Amino acid sequence: MKGFRISKGQVRSVRGQATLSFVLLVGGIIVEVAIAGALIAFFLSGAGLGDRLSARAYNAAQTGIRDAELKIARNKEFCGTCSFPIQYSFPVGSDSVVVNVTRVDDSVNNAYLYTFTSTGTSASRQRKFVAVLAADKATGSVQLKSNQEQSVQ
Repeated sequence: MKGFRISKGQVRSVRGQATLSFVLLVGGIIVEVAIAGALIAFFLSGAGLGDRLSARAYNAAQTGIRDAELKIARNKEFCGTCSFPIQYSFPVGSDSVVVNVTRVDDSVNNAYLYTFTSTGTSASRQRKFVAVLAADKATGSVQLKSNQEQSVQ
């Protein structure tokens, strides 16, 4: 291409356009990485909150089981005039627990078999435990037979 000439002003103009494209590309990549980092931090902090709420619900449910055990240990005829099942609830800090109690008369072993179902709630999380306790009618001694977690429906 003989006879084709580019002046100095035109060369500077082309170089400036290439620099602008490069700056926009690098800036876009930096913004994209920053947004991805913010989203990852948000989801990780949400998972930690869920774990904390689940642990608080666990402790509330265990508190309900311990409360029912204590009531039986103090009085083997727990609510002898009541009709079973019994349901009561109470707060545990800012959480809550609901306890259901049923009683079966075990005449073979001369004991009462109590079944406690305790559901602890903390915000949106719930944990549920079922425990079986035997209370001897003659001596009043109590023995925890089982305590296990169940899935919440």
